[in-house]
Amino acid sequence: MSTPQTAKERLLAQARLDYCPELVAIDTEAIARLPARADRFSHLSVGLFGKPAGQTPQGAAAYSIALNSVNFMFWTPTPEGMARYHWGNEGGAHGLKAAFDHLWGDELTPVWLRERLGSGAEQAVIDALGDIPMPRRRAQFLREVLAGDQLEQAAAELVAAGNAGRLTSDDAERLAKRFPMAYGQDPYLMRAQLAVMWYAGYLMEQGIQVDCDVTVAASYQMPRVMRSIKVLRFAPELAARIDRHEFILRDSKEERAIRAATVLGTQAMAQHLGVSEHAMVNTLWQNRHACGAIPYHLTITSDY
Repeated sequence: MSTPQTAKERLLAQARLDYCPELVAIDTEAIARLPARADRFSHLSVGLFGKPAGQTPQGAAAYSIALNSVNFMFWTPTPEGMARYHWGNEGGAHGLKAAFDHLWGDELTPVWLRERLGSGAEQAVIDALGDIPMPRRRAQFLREVLAGDQLEQAAAELVAAGNAGRLTSDDAERLAKRFPMAYGQDPYLMRAQLAVMWYAGYLMEQGIQVDCDVTVAASYQMPRVMRSIKVLRFAPELAARIDRHEFILRDSKEERAIRAATVLGTQAMAQHLGVSEHAMVNTLWQNRHACGAIPYHLTITSDY
């Protein structure tokens, strides 16, 4: 009798189907040249932005799930180029976290978050988060996540998995099934896995050892970093389109090729360096500003 396939195995199988080296190829020789020193990366196994608000495991899990339900696309095309989202002095995903921290306050539960955003009204999102792209879409996602006690139930499941010492893509898949609108539409479960990874980071910062086994990297910054270090080789025409800031359509062959190569390339890098993919994603994210003028691909999407 065969063993049932895990969510991670399904995600990797999807990546292998989407992988198109004629468009985006993984350079195995470039990966082999990376210095295999795991100690350089072990300290980056925590969550991307450090300790979430919530102050308790249940609160941190709820925070991670709610925030990552709307953690996508922080730019808006304008006649002059591209406007980036800011909240206060922070931009992009950091701005969203700052806004959520403000909304959450000192509570142990999402009581204030639900009061401000639970209606799922577009104007409520604008009032709370500022001039953020796709406010109607984000409002729809938050309405689903904050309805009833679904967020608390999902957080309890994540806490239970963490208490068992292992968080995986299966936990992300459960989030996608519970919240099909907010989390279930992305074939790579990017944000659902990010929610799991953030909670794993919280536990690690509390000194609690947990195995975090995810793929997670199918976003927009990761392929940019991997292109800059020659791990990913883009076909000249696709590279030129990205450099000209042309839109890459969601679910197009080009976008699937970018995401697939990123997932598989991140896995290969992690295996070479002897670290988890969780730590590898953190490493790539932490180095995103070292890419110079290399742009990220522009896709209008709620997947990342």
